[in-house]
Amino acid sequence: SKRSPEELWLDDHDYLRVHLPGYMQRLDRISKCNCHNRLDIEAEQFKSIYFTNDSVREAKSAASSLCNLVSRVASGSLDNGFAVIRPPGHHAEPGLAGGYCVINNVAVAAAYAQEKLGMKRVLIVDWDVHHGNGTQRCFIDNPNVLYFSAHRYHGGNFFPFLEGGGPTSAGKGPGEGFNINVGWNEKKMGDDEYLVLWEKLLMPVATEFNPDLVLVSAGFDAARGDMGECDVSPECFARLTRRLKTLASGKVVCALEGGYVRSVLCKCIESVLASLLDSNSHDKCNEELKAFHKNVGDNEMLDCINPSAARSIRDTTKVHSKYWECIRET
Repeated sequence: SKRSPEELWLDDHDYLRVHLPGYMQRLDRISKCNCHNRLDIEAEQFKSIYFTNDSVREAKSAASSLCNLVSRVASGSLDNGFAVIRPPGHHAEPGLAGGYCVINNVAVAAAYAQEKLGMKRVLIVDWDVHHGNGTQRCFIDNPNVLYFSAHRYHGGNFFPFLEGGGPTSAGKGPGEGFNINVGWNEKKMGDDEYLVLWEKLLMPVATEFNPDLVLVSAGFDAARGDMGECDVSPECFARLTRRLKTLASGKVVCALEGGYVRSVLCKCIESVLASLLDSNSHDKCNEELKAFHKNVGDNEMLDCINPSAARSIRDTTKVHSKYWECIRET
């Protein structure tokens, strides 16, 4: 069948930087299958996956479109970008589909940016309510990709039900210290918890890492009113984005992951897009930071938020204090 312009952007090697050859061959076979029963049998081998004969083509189009956008931002022809793509990708491991994800869009784009676009260091920020187990697995031993995820964890008793989403999963070998998980152990984490997490941990470490590119796994299932039972407002997502724009000369590319209530999803994406488009966001960000620190006053930031969230942030900070000068324990 004729390939779409989106698919033509990438070749097999671009997927093989993060996915295993056997897995890509399996997806190729699935893409040629027209038997619904056979597709159902294939899907049952994975967790939370459904296949049609268009699934693989759509997944490749999503990854390819994101790489196209990243290429334009890397070259400077665009300041930043938001890829409104589905299926999502952050649960897709090198050799496993899962959680509606077939190809790991952000992982493919990060590896593509490093190999083809000269982006040496890539920061991936994953604010989807679920841990991006696939992205973590792709870069677990890579010191040039810093993966940072804030998600519901509950000791591994929240999807994807894996212990690897906890604070002690810090990376392996040369990648040790470059995998940062903040796992919430209660529902209803909201704006204050995320804003404090950004200022207390993510922004200091990200500044020290000094990325050439920031990719955001932008799931909105942590939004107020979505299925993740968290309480983040659309405006908070905009503020988190404005902070990220102060990194990597503003080269920030968001890619849609989860988000299941359309009315909520629309408001969140609109809010993030407005912050990406705003040429005055740097000044706005500085004003917000001043107001934030004024509100905190002489208090310790972590004493101003949900105590369980504060514990989660402390646990992760303790693990990573030996890797990062900015959070080193004295």
